[in-house]
Amino acid sequence: MGNSMQEPPETTRKPTPRPQFRNTTHIKRENMVLHTWGDSVSGFVTDRVISSTKQLHVLEFELAPQGEFRHSSQNQTVFAADVLYFVVAGDLVLANPETGEVVLAKEGTGRLFHRGTWNHGFNPGQKTVRVIEYFSPPPAMGAASEFSRNQPALVENKYQLGKNVRNWPEGQAEMEAKASFLEISDKTAILSFRDSKPTHLIATLVATEFLKVVKGIVQTGHKEEFALVEKESVIYLLEGRLEVEFIEGTQGQKLILETGDAIFLPKGVKERISAQSSKRAVYLLGSGEVPDDWKP
Repeated sequence: MGNSMQEPPETTRKPTPRPQFRNTTHIKRENMVLHTWGDSVSGFVTDRVISSTKQLHVLEFELAPQGEFRHSSQNQTVFAADVLYFVVAGDLVLANPETGEVVLAKEGTGRLFHRGTWNHGFNPGQKTVRVIEYFSPPPAMGAASEFSRNQPALVENKYQLGKNVRNWPEGQAEMEAKASFLEISDKTAILSFRDSKPTHLIATLVATEFLKVVKGIVQTGHKEEFALVEKESVIYLLEGRLEVEFIEGTQGQKLILETGDAIFLPKGVKERISAQSSKRAVYLLGSGEVPDDWKP
C-alpha cells in the first residue's frame, strides 16, 4: 500500500545556485553557498553547494533529526544522472517511492543510483544527517529540474516492497539485480595504490560513463610525485588535515584543507597530496566527464 499525495499550496521554487570555478580553488566549508531546497510538500533540505559546472555538480545536504525530503510537483526528485549520496554523519534512510524499495545508508557508506530513479530521504534518528552528493551529468546540462519536468507525475508513494516478498532470502540475488540503490562502501570498493606506495590508498567507489568517485586514505609522512588531473574534479576532506600542492600553468601553489573543506581541480592541472597532521587524512574525490552535445 502507498500514500496518495494531498498537496497543500507550495512555495515558489528557488533554483539551486551553481557556483563555478575555472582555476584551482580552495572552498572552505564556511564559504560554501547555502541554499534551502524544497517546499511545503517535498519538505526542506539545507544545502551547501560546493561546485556546479557542465561536468560535475557537488554539494553537501543536511537533514535535521526527524527531517525528510520527498517530492512535489515543483520539486520532482528524479534525475537524468548518476548520483552518489555518501553519508558523512548520521544514518540516511533512502526510498524509491515508485517501487517501494527502502534502504539504510549508514555513516561512512553511500548509495549510487542512476537515471530515472525516484528518491526520497529520511532521518529517523536523533543526529543530524550530512550527505555529500556527487552528480553527473549535472543540472547545468539539463539533468535535474529540466529532465524531471518532462517525467510523468508520481502521485502515490510506496515504501513497503518487503511486504510482498515470498522467497526471502533465497531471492536475494534477484532482488539485488533489480535494486534502485547500489551499496557503496569499503567492502564494495576496488583498492589500488596512488603510485607505488600503500601509504596513499585509492578505493574506487563509483565508476560509470559520466561519474567517478574514489576515497583516498593518506598516511602521515607519505610522499608522492605530481600527477595530471585528467577530468574536472572536486575533493572533499572527510577526516584529518590535507595538503594539496598543485601546478597550474607555470605557477605552483600549496593549500591546506581542514575537515569539511573542498577543493576544485580543473582538468589539466598537476597535483600531489600529503597528510598534514599526526593522523591520516581521508578524502573523497569525484570526477565528471560529459560530452558537450549530451542531452537529457
